[in-house]
Amino acid sequence: MKNKYTISKISLLAFAFVATAAVTGCDTDPADQASLRVIHASPDAPAVNVSLDSTTRITDLDYAVSSGFTRVNAGNRDITVEAIIPGGNTDVISVPDFPLQKDGRYTIIAVNETATIAAYVADESTSSPATDEVAIAVVHASPAASAVDVYVTAPGTDVSDVNLQPNFTFDYKDPAVDAGALPAGTYDITVTSTGTKTVAYNISNVDLSPFAGKKLLLVAISTTTATNIAASPIKLLVATDDAHLVLLDEDTNAGTRVVHASPDADTAAGGPVEVLANSVSLGVNGLELIDSFRYTQVAPPVGNPPLPLTTDGSFVLVPPADDFIFDVAVDEGAIVYTSGEVALAQGSEYTVIAAGLVTADPAFGLLATVDNNRSIITQASVKVVHGAPAAGTVNVYVTPAGQFSKDDVENGLAGTPLLENFEFGEITDYVAVPPGDYDIRVVPLSLGVAAINVEGASLPEGVVATVIARQPNDPNALPDDEPTDFGIIVLTN
Repeated sequence: MKNKYTISKISLLAFAFVATAAVTGCDTDPADQASLRVIHASPDAPAVNVSLDSTTRITDLDYAVSSGFTRVNAGNRDITVEAIIPGGNTDVISVPDFPLQKDGRYTIIAVNETATIAAYVADESTSSPATDEVAIAVVHASPAASAVDVYVTAPGTDVSDVNLQPNFTFDYKDPAVDAGALPAGTYDITVTSTGTKTVAYNISNVDLSPFAGKKLLLVAISTTTATNIAASPIKLLVATDDAHLVLLDEDTNAGTRVVHASPDADTAAGGPVEVLANSVSLGVNGLELIDSFRYTQVAPPVGNPPLPLTTDGSFVLVPPADDFIFDVAVDEGAIVYTSGEVALAQGSEYTVIAAGLVTADPAFGLLATVDNNRSIITQASVKVVHGAPAAGTVNVYVTPAGQFSKDDVENGLAGTPLLENFEFGEITDYVAVPPGDYDIRVVPLSLGVAAINVEGASLPEGVVATVIARQPNDPNALPDDEPTDFGIIVLTN
């Protein structure tokens, strides 16, 4: 049985409904138009652009996003989906002469993984909902799940009852199931493998009343990060006419990993440190997350904490809460640092870096960053963190392996740095680069020589890397001549 951290009630209005892809331009004949919506459900594909008759109409449509309906001229139209790829975009789906009838409503879903990406046309419910009903159609668009049984039940219904039959059964890319018009009430949604009562996805108390009189398309898509997959292989994308949200399995936790990058913390503490967590809402005080933590280590969970904390190998999985406070303490001793409140959202993954100096400036603290660990097969995704206080302001060069030498970089012959005037504590957004081998050089402006020189670092396709610049285990370790023992900590998905 799955551990339950049950959400007491889920009102869809409580979620941020957004249509984040930009829709550009409009067709010019409002008397003879159809409505077109595109949903990105290819789990390892990059964001895409969508064109009609060679004119781009939807831009930057990312995974698990619906464009919402846009009005287009009716008739036979050529639809093209273009993948946004470092170094040059490429067409991945082409649907010539797609018939769009006047006043028709069409939803095209990009399905399959990138290697076999294809277009799936989803029918919405044919029901016309009354003012106190919601018309729902359901699509299975997740290659991570085979045939499933779906139960839509009153809250608290036990689907393990052998006498309870599923509302419907379908397999990946089967035609959409028209669930018809349902009373706009509150429901539990449970998905099990076909013919068994083994729960693959469950969410309780989904309140549909805000959508009375409307049509919804529910699309089962794949979860794509370790933290989410630990709860369920799927999640539900709920699309309205002009927006969308994603509903995770209710047992989905938050994922955290902690990096020890404070060069004097061990010395100040007289040995390794430990990290403790506190949360009023979860009833946790002094929960030992990490024991005997030393410089440059990345935290695995240890001990026997009072909550069922687990790990997927990269992240500690903890119930989400808005009021986590973290303590850093001498191992089995006094607390040397207490953070402010940190919110951990359901399904999100975080890297928390203990950085700075306990005994000097810049002061010790936690650098927290939200990770987007979805693997995109057409690129490597890289985020850079400046965690070396002794280096001061730096320039960072990331260039194809062998393109420039260390001397080229130091002598200004390697072009514009990827990051210029990069300060301690700064964290970049992700940068998408072609998969391959790269040289990474970090040059302190005060020295003009590379404190960090990593040559031939491999960034394979699909990797998501957080690269942390770190210094030697000495807060004063920056000599006037060429520095040594600076380096990087690389975390991947």
